[in-house]
Amino acid sequence: MAYVQVLINDIDLSSEGHDKYVFNYKQDFNNIKKSLNRIGLISPVVLKKNTDYDVTYTVVCGLRRVMACRALGMESIEAKIIDGINEEEVLLLSLHDNVYSRGFNEIEKAIVLKRFLAIGYSKDRVLAEIAPLLKIPSNKNIMDKYLSVLRLGSSMKQSVARGELELEKAFLLVLFDTEEREIIYKFLFRESITNINEAKETIKNLFDLKLIKQLSIEELLSLEEISLIIVDSKLNKRQKGEKIYRLIKSMRCPTISLKEDEFDKSYRAMRLDNDVRINHSRYFEGDGIRITLKASNEEKLGNNLKKLLSNIRNGMFKKIFSIVE
Repeated sequence: MAYVQVLINDIDLSSEGHDKYVFNYKQDFNNIKKSLNRIGLISPVVLKKNTDYDVTYTVVCGLRRVMACRALGMESIEAKIIDGINEEEVLLLSLHDNVYSRGFNEIEKAIVLKRFLAIGYSKDRVLAEIAPLLKIPSNKNIMDKYLSVLRLGSSMKQSVARGELELEKAFLLVLFDTEEREIIYKFLFRESITNINEAKETIKNLFDLKLIKQLSIEELLSLEEISLIIVDSKLNKRQKGEKIYRLIKSMRCPTISLKEDEFDKSYRAMRLDNDVRINHSRYFEGDGIRITLKASNEEKLGNNLKKLLSNIRNGMFKKIFSIVE
């Protein structure tokens, strides 16, 4: 590969296929601009001679560096020019350059998978040769989930790329149509935060309520009770998520929710340390409880056991068992 000085105006930065070898997704180049201002360009970009468009070159590696140089008003950039290799070899060059220089966010991993499938790799070959480089399990179901995330809207994909929206939650959103997806994302994943199990249960309950009450998902999530939680400035996103989770659960399963509230109230009344947890079975389907006790020394263990025995003597556990029966 030859090193040459290339005019930035001769590099394709706008055609439909200008980024066909690039896996970057919505990555900011401000840090690169700062670095260029301080110490200049350290690593030349890699370009491929272009015969399809009026401009001369297509970027293989270093699109952000090219964009940063253009933003700084530079007219040219140092580059390595590759020629005489096929599409697969160019993609592999770009893939390995990124793997060893910066890695990929989750959306970029999906883009990589899609690009190699598009040039003719079978799913088995992608799983065997490409997925390990991306640290993705060699599992067709997981690969399909990654590919499905590319169908999300731009704001959701950016949230996944930044690590704000967990991949498992993004997989949940793909299951819905565009309108339902947007409203669920807004209320359950952007304006509030739930863990993945709460999210799954909340979405299931929402769709049950949709059938029971003959209301749309948007109408359900726009109810005044939920709107008041969202605008409550005293609550952080996690607290809002917990309240919405409990509210929707109470709407779907009012009897179980009442029992949970009663159970939690009795549990708090025991005034146990944080190292002691008492849990009931899921949906109160069993008639027992589970006590989890953590202790770092004998003294703490003894104190926690004394508190448990004290609550047995004063009848608090009798109340707990009456709730789970």
